[in-house]
Amino acid sequence: MPKEMSARERVFCALERRVPDRVPLYEAVIDEHVMKALLPGCDYYQFNEWIGLDVGSLNRSSWRRDNVEYVDAEKTHFRDKWGVIRAFGPESTPYPVRGPIQEPEDLKTYRPPDPDAPDALGHLPEVVARYQGKKAIVWIGRDAFFNPSYLRGVENYLMDMLLNPGLVHQLVEICLAHDLRLMERAIAAGVEVVVLGDDYADNKGPMMSPDHFRQFILPGLKKAVDAAHRAGAYVVKHTDGNVTPLLDMIVGTGVDGLNPIEPAAGMDIGRVKARYGDRVALIGNIDCGALLSWGSRDQVRQAVKDCLKAAGQNGGYILSSSNSIHSSVKPENYLAMVEALRELGTYPLKV
Repeated sequence: MPKEMSARERVFCALERRVPDRVPLYEAVIDEHVMKALLPGCDYYQFNEWIGLDVGSLNRSSWRRDNVEYVDAEKTHFRDKWGVIRAFGPESTPYPVRGPIQEPEDLKTYRPPDPDAPDALGHLPEVVARYQGKKAIVWIGRDAFFNPSYLRGVENYLMDMLLNPGLVHQLVEICLAHDLRLMERAIAAGVEVVVLGDDYADNKGPMMSPDHFRQFILPGLKKAVDAAHRAGAYVVKHTDGNVTPLLDMIVGTGVDGLNPIEPAAGMDIGRVKARYGDRVALIGNIDCGALLSWGSRDQVRQAVKDCLKAAGQNGGYILSSSNSIHSSVKPENYLAMVEALRELGTYPLKV
């Protein structure tokens, strides 16, 4: 049996595909309502320590409803630092509505935000001060899909891969210049695990063909992975959806972890473990849709047991939801998930 580890050591051990003392618990975002239902009156730090996460994160977007530039009288839409019009919804991250690059000519006068701005890291210094040396400090970064597609609009960006490929490359270059510099600053400030959070797929498959992924997205992803490694951080690639046609390319970039291997999209974590487990750690994949929102505690416990059996053998595995602990997750189901891990997740696994 491995000796008892700190939370930080446990995460690093799993990301290196070794066997820690127990399976680590990861979550980048937990909704405030879920936290306070389980631990009334808590803040993120108190909840993190109470529930026993092995990571520390910003746990929220950099936007609050009181610190944005609204563009309508009803205060439903605002303009972010990229010039993208966004709208607040029930979750912590507002969704994009309209990008500033409506026509290719708009790129000539466009200026991205300053990655060296004093407030660009948000409250990261506070997170580092709290968890440095104790928990693995996580930062959500970007690669070559989300920010370029938000500038142009996702549909336009995807059509540009066919109709205006030069514009796609320009958008990726502009966004990566910002994102990689900001990521390097974050790592210098204490981040140890960079999660590249761009989603490439829906439940049916990737939003672009494998050939277009290889041409337009993969080079930027590889640059981001290499830059994070050079700066001294581990890299986890997060993408929702069924990314089976892209996995060879994603794993080939040298990422240390893959998340969340979404079961609702038909991703089988056991098959992914069998094919790629010697090259990449797996982080997932308790369904945060139907299961955590509407399932029973017994069903949640069984799902944890199934994940441990399929992906946890011989290490290289971290338990998490299949996206986040969002506002619709039943608090008691999240607690059941954590309690099942505590009961079953010590090596050698009791499955």
